[in-house]
Amino acid sequence: MFEKYEHKWLDDKKKPQDIRTLLNHKEFLSYLDKDKLQSHRFLFAPTLFARHWWLYVLDVEKKYLFVLDSKNVVSPSPERTQMGRFGSNILDQLLRWAVRPSMFKKGQTSLLPMYMNIPQQPNEYDCAVFVMKWMEEVDPTIVKECHDGTRRHNIQPWTAAELEKFKKKIISNILLSPENTMRLDVITEVNEIRLSRPAAPLRSPFT
Repeated sequence: MFEKYEHKWLDDKKKPQDIRTLLNHKEFLSYLDKDKLQSHRFLFAPTLFARHWWLYVLDVEKKYLFVLDSKNVVSPSPERTQMGRFGSNILDQLLRWAVRPSMFKKGQTSLLPMYMNIPQQPNEYDCAVFVMKWMEEVDPTIVKECHDGTRRHNIQPWTAAELEKFKKKIISNILLSPENTMRLDVITEVNEIRLSRPAAPLRSPFT
């Protein structure tokens, strides 16, 4: 989405692009399910820009927007700050459009992204793994307290070995997912390798 705008996130009046612009792009519509947006208190928005993934966590009920970034605990550049304002405006307008328009007062300001002080990645390439694990493990009900320093989150630093295990599990889940149209081909090819080379690890049906 950000690339589609070619970094032009503000209009001629220096205001962020309107959500209606997104609604005219059919490739975005599949992500904007009004019923789902209305049925959840929290929204997770994985974001990719400049070959780096991070995660926005939006508290719909209390209107807080948090940033979980495995490389930054503050905005790393003016460009990211501007993009954060753009992204927060999009989420803000999503709430007004689809979730609970009555909860907003006239003239209320947009959401402001708040960065979380969380463990950082030990390399330059595992940001997407961090985002996926956060979506599995983060308890969004206490994110605000953690940001304010009144509580500590249970996110622990992950070692390189743990990250390797995470990646193997993710790959396995993708390959063997019933939604993977090539799943049977993968299983067949793996079985041929496993049965033709009967080493102890390869004999395991879980390999």
